[in-house]
Amino acid sequence: MILTFSISVASYFLPFIYISGDLIWEKLKIAFLAGLILGLLNLLVKPIIKILSLPINILTLGLFNIVINAGILWIVDLIIGGLRVAGFWGYVWGSLIISIISIIASKIVFLKRKKY
Repeated sequence: MILTFSISVASYFLPFIYISGDLIWEKLKIAFLAGLILGLLNLLVKPIIKILSLPINILTLGLFNIVINAGILWIVDLIIGGLRVAGFWGYVWGSLIISIISIIASKIVFLKRKKY
């Protein structure tokens, strides 16, 4: 659900991410499917890619993770027909914004309150 929210917000604010659909319900359905696919790819494929790209990740001090996230977003764009991202920099900025929004939303949703 958090990835669905992140993709929806990113498509609203970023001009190079577009979710097709006439009604809000259609856009939310596409965003939900994109969030589901993105979550599954992050769970199943991303750890394997990170292990295989460990040497270049060490050389770039972890900045290659941005390229990995952009690649995962590109795969989601290929799978989901209603999601469109324009260009390489669209994937890079889109993956950065989606990651930042997801981190902030996760911190808010899973906030643990201290008991005194």
